[in-house]
Amino acid sequence: MKPYLYKLLIICVITITSSYSQEFVPPIQNYSPAEYAAASQNWDIALDERGVVYAANNQGLLVFDGVNWELFPLESRSIIRSVYPYNGKVFIGSYQEFGYWETTDEGCMNYVSLTSLMKDIDMQSDEFWEITSYNDAIYFRSFGAVYKYQDNKISKIEEIVSTAMGNYKDQLILAPRKNGLVSLDVSGKLTPLEGNLDVIMNINVIDIESAGDTLYIGGKEGLYYYANNKVRRFWDNELNEFLQKSELNHIISVSDNELVLGTIKNGIVHYDISGSTYHVYNRASGLQNNTVLGMAYARDKLWLALDKGVDYVDLHEPIKFYTDNTGEVGAVYDLQIYRGEYYLASNTGVYRIGNSGPELIENATDHTWNLEVIDNTLYANHNTGTYKIVNNSFVPIDNRTGSFVIKKLKENDKYLIGHYTGLSLFDPGNAELEVLEEINFPVKEIVFEGDDKIWAAHPYEGLYRITTDGWEEFEIEKVSPLGDSKNFSPKIYKVNDQILTYIDEKWYKYNPFTQTFERSKELASYDHSRLVYKGDSEYIFINTLEGSLVITDLKDEQFSIPAQKLNNRMVKGNENLVRLNDSIFYVTLNDGFARLNLNRLRRQREAEWISAPFIKEFSDEIERYSLKDPAAIPYKQSRNITIKAGMPVSEAGEVIYELKGEESLSGIVTGGEINFRNLKHGDYELQLKAAGENMNKTLPAEILYFSIAPPWYFSVWMKAVYVLFLILIFLFIYWVNKQKLKKHQLQLEEKFEKEHSERLNMLEKQRLMNEIDLKRKELANTTMMAAKKNEVLMEIQGELSKDKNKFSNQFRIKHIMNKINTAVKNKDEWKVFETNFNEVHEDFFKDLLKRYPKLTSKDLKLCSYLKMNLSSKEIAPLMGISVRGVEVHRYRLRKKMKLDSDVNLTKFLIKNF
Repeated sequence: MKPYLYKLLIICVITITSSYSQEFVPPIQNYSPAEYAAASQNWDIALDERGVVYAANNQGLLVFDGVNWELFPLESRSIIRSVYPYNGKVFIGSYQEFGYWETTDEGCMNYVSLTSLMKDIDMQSDEFWEITSYNDAIYFRSFGAVYKYQDNKISKIEEIVSTAMGNYKDQLILAPRKNGLVSLDVSGKLTPLEGNLDVIMNINVIDIESAGDTLYIGGKEGLYYYANNKVRRFWDNELNEFLQKSELNHIISVSDNELVLGTIKNGIVHYDISGSTYHVYNRASGLQNNTVLGMAYARDKLWLALDKGVDYVDLHEPIKFYTDNTGEVGAVYDLQIYRGEYYLASNTGVYRIGNSGPELIENATDHTWNLEVIDNTLYANHNTGTYKIVNNSFVPIDNRTGSFVIKKLKENDKYLIGHYTGLSLFDPGNAELEVLEEINFPVKEIVFEGDDKIWAAHPYEGLYRITTDGWEEFEIEKVSPLGDSKNFSPKIYKVNDQILTYIDEKWYKYNPFTQTFERSKELASYDHSRLVYKGDSEYIFINTLEGSLVITDLKDEQFSIPAQKLNNRMVKGNENLVRLNDSIFYVTLNDGFARLNLNRLRRQREAEWISAPFIKEFSDEIERYSLKDPAAIPYKQSRNITIKAGMPVSEAGEVIYELKGEESLSGIVTGGEINFRNLKHGDYELQLKAAGENMNKTLPAEILYFSIAPPWYFSVWMKAVYVLFLILIFLFIYWVNKQKLKKHQLQLEEKFEKEHSERLNMLEKQRLMNEIDLKRKELANTTMMAAKKNEVLMEIQGELSKDKNKFSNQFRIKHIMNKINTAVKNKDEWKVFETNFNEVHEDFFKDLLKRYPKLTSKDLKLCSYLKMNLSSKEIAPLMGISVRGVEVHRYRLRKKMKLDSDVNLTKFLIKNF
């Protein structure tokens, strides 16, 4: 706001409601203080090259990225009066404070104060109200001086107090207080602007703005312009009178032939220089406030810093609105331009739009469905009947019951009226009405199929095909339910001589050969889209799911108008379009109507601004990362990754994202924020792209590269540990296998050695067995021989004993007998026997004596013979006794050994010893 106007802020807001209230208004977007969460008052506004909006607010710097608002207050909490983005920095001016905000690599806003550079300058309570750039330097002004910032130095432009400044033909123009205009050259020299400046020499210049070769100058007295070295008062006196009353505050050029003038009391004036026409947009038009403190124009949108809130106006939008701010009109169902005036059919009646706003037609109160101009007469289908409008009053044709539609018959001059209880014929020539009694159900829509067939749509219960013979006899046929539907709320059309119906969100066509409806393949892509306008080559559908308008020729061309373009204000279920000419359509709304310039809309699609999305923050739960270098996120911090994105206001409706890498994800960015949870570790690429209906431009995607470090157990060091561990395991396995092999080899050697030893033992055993067998045989033979010898000797002894008396030499006989007896009981033979026996039966005597220690040598001798399994007969000679003696000895031996009588002594000795 200009300095001398500061005191005017206490003036109450005044709005005009005269000739501007009925004008069509471009779309206006309001951002209230509650939405941006800061103070009401905004003193200045500007946009950077990306389209990000910066507003100088009472509480600090407001930043709007197209999705979210953020407030950045000064440390002193001072009011920011001016803002100017330049070369990646956002310069601001405040009370004795000048500096800039810059974005760090992490996306944070960091403030750098330059006030310290002015410590040698005498500032007297300066507030810096305006900032601009010229020749790579920043100029800013206060109440008392103009300053220059360049090369990190601030200098004061001497001897000038300027109330405005701006660029014109590569010059910086300053407006000394009540002293015309001067230009500032690179060296800092001030030179009066060439030409006749007398007209403005005694006025305070409020603002200056260049447009082509013309410099526009604003003051309290109105608008002036400088061209061809001369200042003149602006030629439109009506405009100047308006500006004087409304108090001009700002000027901005939106093209070489268009100006926008911001006022203190009455919003903005959009002035067309070539046509000398203007439109006023104020609070009555949709602005939040009439006091405009700052303006910025970029990308076809005019941004306004208001005394209350921030607004933007789509000045060149092909869709403009007429809004009934009183609420009297209500929802508009139909519109007609009749004899140069607008007539509206709404849920509250029929209105004519006059200079003072909507005027209710006399007696037209109540719901009105349709307006129709037939034979230069305007008819209304009203809740109480059918009327024609004559001299702005309702003239009844039929007021028995309400009606929906009226159409003229082709074969005669009569009109067919569809009403709440059936059909009627009206003859306008003699004003006669004939009720067709045969048709006794409500008819909301009528379509003619030839001269004798009518299709009638019941508002609730389906379709009827009516065949008539001269409108006297009727054949009525109800259409069977189509598909799963019961034909509720049908719509009936005739397109290119083909009967079509839209039922249950699907399109069907009538086959005259089978006299049935079948699914329309041609319109299958328009399911969930109801036809609201049909022309010779253009068709307009309403998408019932999204609320958007689809404009097509059913061949090649097709584009959409999003519901947001119409502010979601169409009357749902009763959308209606009325064509004025080849380019202009009117769209009925729930609080007025809109004018759509279709040709301008097509041209706009070719030149529309599409903003590129950008990433402004990349962080995890703990840390915020640089946006310039690929971020490496520790695994522990990667559970919740947040990306904040902005997309400045443009024709793009949304931002879509696509994540590529270890995981692939895609979706729509909601609320300017994306959250990724529990992503796998690895490298990723995130792409952000602008998206929206009718986008015919492809912009480069915003790309962010980042990586998630592996968990500690997958880190490089741990991988090295794992490799080392695997090597150790391999070596261990190798060692174990080697030991196993060695052990196996040893086992084989032991086995071979054992087998060899066993073979040797077996051979040795076999040898020993053979030796034993041989000794046993020798023992047996020796024993047998000794037994035979003793037996012979004993026989000889016996024979000698029988005949001993016959020998003469008894001594000799006795000596022989002794020798024989000695030979039988030869101890040497027993020792030899004992030795051989012990070799065959080792430890026999030892074990026997150990068990039976009382055995005598004779007992042992008998036991040895019994061990050899000798009989008593064979033992007797060996012992030198009789067989009877052996038996007695065996008996005694059994007693000593305490054996039962049933135990065989020989077997006992063989088995146990």
